[in-house]
Amino acid sequence: MRITFRKLIFLTAFFFPYLTSSQTYNLAGKVIDSATRQPLAFVNVVVNDSRSGTVTDIDGKFRVSNNQPISILIFSYVGYKTLAFPVTGYSEPLLIRLTPGIIDLAAVEIFPGINPAHRIILNAIDNRDRNDPEKMQSFSYTSYDKMYFTADVDTISKPDTLRPDSGFIKTQKFFREKNLFLMETVSERKFLYPDRNYEKVVASRVSGFKDPMFVFLISQMQSTSFYKELIKISDKNYVNPISRGSINKYFFDLADTLFHENSRDTTYVISYRPYKSTNFDGLKGLLYINTNGWAIENVIAEPAREERGIGMKIQQMYELADNSHWFPVQLNTDIILNFVGVNADSSSYHVVGIGKSYIRDILLNPDLIKRQFSSIEVDVDPIAFKQPETFWKDYRIDSLSVRDKETYRYIDSIGDAMEFDRIAKTIETLMTNKIPYKFLDIDVNKFFRYNDVEGFYFGLGAHTNQQVSRHIKFGGYWGYAFRDKTAKYGGDISWLVSRNRELEFGIRYINDVAESGGTRFFDDYRKFRYENLRDFLVMKMDRMEVKEATVEFRALQYMKMCLSFGTAYKKSGYGYYYGIAGESLVNMTNQFNFTQLSIGFRYAYKEKFLKSTRARVSLGTDYPIIWFNYTRGLKDLFGGEFAYDRFDLKIQKSFYIRYIGKPSVQISAGLVNTPVPCSDLYSGNGSYQAFTIFAPNSFATMHLNEFLSDRYIALYFTHDFGKLLYRGNHFNPEPAFAFNMGFGWLKYPGHHYGIDYKTMEDGYFETGLLINHLLDVGLFSVGLGTFYRLGPYTLSRTIDNFAFKVTLQLPELF
Repeated sequence: MRITFRKLIFLTAFFFPYLTSSQTYNLAGKVIDSATRQPLAFVNVVVNDSRSGTVTDIDGKFRVSNNQPISILIFSYVGYKTLAFPVTGYSEPLLIRLTPGIIDLAAVEIFPGINPAHRIILNAIDNRDRNDPEKMQSFSYTSYDKMYFTADVDTISKPDTLRPDSGFIKTQKFFREKNLFLMETVSERKFLYPDRNYEKVVASRVSGFKDPMFVFLISQMQSTSFYKELIKISDKNYVNPISRGSINKYFFDLADTLFHENSRDTTYVISYRPYKSTNFDGLKGLLYINTNGWAIENVIAEPAREERGIGMKIQQMYELADNSHWFPVQLNTDIILNFVGVNADSSSYHVVGIGKSYIRDILLNPDLIKRQFSSIEVDVDPIAFKQPETFWKDYRIDSLSVRDKETYRYIDSIGDAMEFDRIAKTIETLMTNKIPYKFLDIDVNKFFRYNDVEGFYFGLGAHTNQQVSRHIKFGGYWGYAFRDKTAKYGGDISWLVSRNRELEFGIRYINDVAESGGTRFFDDYRKFRYENLRDFLVMKMDRMEVKEATVEFRALQYMKMCLSFGTAYKKSGYGYYYGIAGESLVNMTNQFNFTQLSIGFRYAYKEKFLKSTRARVSLGTDYPIIWFNYTRGLKDLFGGEFAYDRFDLKIQKSFYIRYIGKPSVQISAGLVNTPVPCSDLYSGNGSYQAFTIFAPNSFATMHLNEFLSDRYIALYFTHDFGKLLYRGNHFNPEPAFAFNMGFGWLKYPGHHYGIDYKTMEDGYFETGLLINHLLDVGLFSVGLGTFYRLGPYTLSRTIDNFAFKVTLQLPELF
């Protein structure tokens, strides 16, 4: 075919726009805060005064493309001054510094007419289930997590004086070269609807530590998805701005709009915070809502009001996976530890933590089946701490910086010299009540105790650990009480047959004391519980000698069972005698022999665990936890003197209700069907002293051993309002309301001599008010409370019906 010059001119003119549009102009850079030099996530970047552009990612990085030469970039961000940046003469990558601006939304509460942001928020709420990744049938991904702790850069870089002292100069030099702490993990997560999770930590490296327990630190700090009614940050729940009724609680402001030229979608930037007239656990920050599905594209959130001791801010970035479903790909967690400081001469600087998670290898709706999941939610691979550098290079977003390498080198050297792994094991101690030391696990609960009978007790107990044997464990304890001037001791040996099934056989011998009329379940002392504070108040105890064989195992998925058989010799030490009515005192006795067969279980539906090479740690459950124990007394077998059946039950549940607070409930019940000494009956579970420590799930106004029952039922209810009733700038007491009630009966009363007691078949009632967090004293916060005894067993003197309490609470950290 012959092409004439005229045809050539025509074809050139026709195709010229398409030929020129094929050229693409690209620019990349990073946006930071001009003062702190920290990266700014989700900054709007607009090209050439157009209405289209992009946003920065979690690390403040951006890349723009345009079919026309790029001459200017417009950067806008809520809380910062808009910047028009001419790109001519600058080389890539660009470094953009934004200056904070003064924006006061506090006075703005109502706009005339309809708030345009409400339509967008309501659309996002209507599409929550559609966009929530955890409403999908299944998914899987790999996550690379990195966290480091350093001093507050903002205060470190700006001293108060014109001539900083030597301490400040040294501190600034230290944090310019290295961080206080650095941690990296690689984990693989699988999810199957509705709530089956499995996360395997395949690699972990922590500065100064070789085998730490806190490898799951970052993943537990924030909810992966921002679509639940309640958003969890650290261990506290906040009302989601994208939830039912949120437009009545939150103020929303349409702050910016960004058009995407390629996809023809629009992203709306909406700032949010609670209305001034409201008081609830809310958040503040920015929502980026994309019109494609009305889904969250980015989110920034932090507690709307400053939290005690710790401040946190989260950022999440979503992208379309498989061009079908929005999925989180980057997560940020910023932490300010207000109670930890770095001192430099006369100045002190807050310690801050920066955590980043990068999600990759996302698979939507892979073929997963239920048997691939178990109660283990986080599983640490035994070789996770031994992965070579070549492994890490495949997962790191950027190679380690000079500062990162120096952090590992410096902190590792200090960790070896100061045995940081021993410090890490203190975390394990709080979780397991044991201190690992070489081939021994030292039992913390054998160190010290106090009660009215023994006075001060000091002792030492230990068991062998996996360095001796992975299957056989043996140990014992010895201690001395100074008031009753007697020694207590015991020993045991166990054989772990199956670690996965937690099948373990054991035998033990105990020569000690136990509360008369108390109730214990097989796992009561395996970790710290506030209920155990009642042990300091016990006034009547029996000397006991126990010989017992046990077998523990996990039955079904969520049930831990314990079978035991043994003998127990008990002797009353407080003038009590057991006998039959009408007999002379010579036929009564204060010494009793029991032969017992017991079966008990703890059932926690949907309970999840972290499993490491040394321990299995509960991550909790959202469902009630049930304890049950049945004991059969065997007469004339191995000296047993009593035939009876005993049933004990305990149910616990706590939960969070939006705008209302956190109620906690415990139901306890017990039954003994034939006459037995009061040592194996029920004493009422009182914890009264006129002014003493508060022990939850006990009767605060009931004197110890005031009542005696062979069957009972009790309800303990507490509602913690948190800060929902009052919030101050510096003084933030947290009130809680309590109500307890119980009924008890003694069917066989004619057997108990030498003691005074009542029965409570008419019902025992008390109510109380607790004011928690009145004073922070480091590890604990202290509060006060008062309880009042009411109902049929009210005492004649009004003041005697009151009990005043000191409350102790651990801070909410991680």
